[in-house]
Amino acid sequence: MKKMKFLTPVLALAALAFVGCSSDDNKDVAPAATRLELKNPAQVALTFPATRQKQTIEILTDAAVSEIRVSQVKASADEADAGWCIVKVESASEISVEACDNNGTAFRTATYAIQAGSLTPVEFTVKQDFIEPENTEMSISLAADSYGSYTFMAPAAGGDVPITTVTTTAHQWTAVFCDWRGDPVENEEDLPAYCTIKTPSGASGEALILTFQPNAASSMQSGAMVKISSGNAEPFVIHVNQDMPLATWATVMDADCTEVYQSPHAVSFQKDASTASKLVFGVVADGSCEVKFVEVGTTTEVSEPWLDSQYRGVDGTWTVYPSSANETGSDRSLDVLLTGQNGVELFRLKVTQAGA
Repeated sequence: MKKMKFLTPVLALAALAFVGCSSDDNKDVAPAATRLELKNPAQVALTFPATRQKQTIEILTDAAVSEIRVSQVKASADEADAGWCIVKVESASEISVEACDNNGTAFRTATYAIQAGSLTPVEFTVKQDFIEPENTEMSISLAADSYGSYTFMAPAAGGDVPITTVTTTAHQWTAVFCDWRGDPVENEEDLPAYCTIKTPSGASGEALILTFQPNAASSMQSGAMVKISSGNAEPFVIHVNQDMPLATWATVMDADCTEVYQSPHAVSFQKDASTASKLVFGVVADGSCEVKFVEVGTTTEVSEPWLDSQYRGVDGTWTVYPSSANETGSDRSLDVLLTGQNGVELFRLKVTQAGA
């Protein structure tokens, strides 16, 4: 019994010592971070000039500075490191972002994520400008005609119509209506009545868009010219026309407009006939016509026809020709339709190409 009485105080002291050590250990464990956000939400997107500049992002967090990390976020594994952008954790409340000189010819961007413990990362983007080039290069997606001119035909229905995509090494391009000399149209009464410029300027890769009024006339609208400029590059001038409404009737004749053909009208090509073997027809209609290639005797359109065809409402000509010689070993046939309002068939041309 004496031994037991002696051991009891000893065990009690040992327990107190264990508890004391545990309390001391807990004092060294930092509490988990509970907050991470940008002090100024606008700093989620930083912009920099082309010349070297440093900016500071302020963050609100209860995390220790040792827990804060910043890393680049890449869209894919192939994306290169943004070595031009230097990001550092300066303190528990500040992160510095420095963009080096941009001597390239385009904007450059990078995305970064701020992390603290197990909290959701906070991302921000960096976009840096480029120096305006001394010599600007510009191109448009609209193809030139055989004379080197640029012409666009808008639909009669009107609305917002993309005319062409503009690519430039400068910061932007501009577009204005111009006269035949290329000078901007300044008097409002001289501006075209059937269209306006919806996008008078844009960055490289953006489209020039014009807004057209519906064409209720029985003729094509014409006369508008748009001049696209960028830096010191050679400007482009586009002649912008608007098609007449779709026709309700059409009369098809020979090229000299002396013989009227009845629908359906049959024509044929030799086996080796190709683009040089064009048939030309004259067309008189009360509006514009659309061309469709269909299976024989049907209205089912063919996705890959062996024929080509162009209809020009401006001068009333319709051309049809094989796109290649017939190498199938047998005759082949297609029907070509002229259609008008609501897709109504106005004329059917039955075309056969010999296979031998």
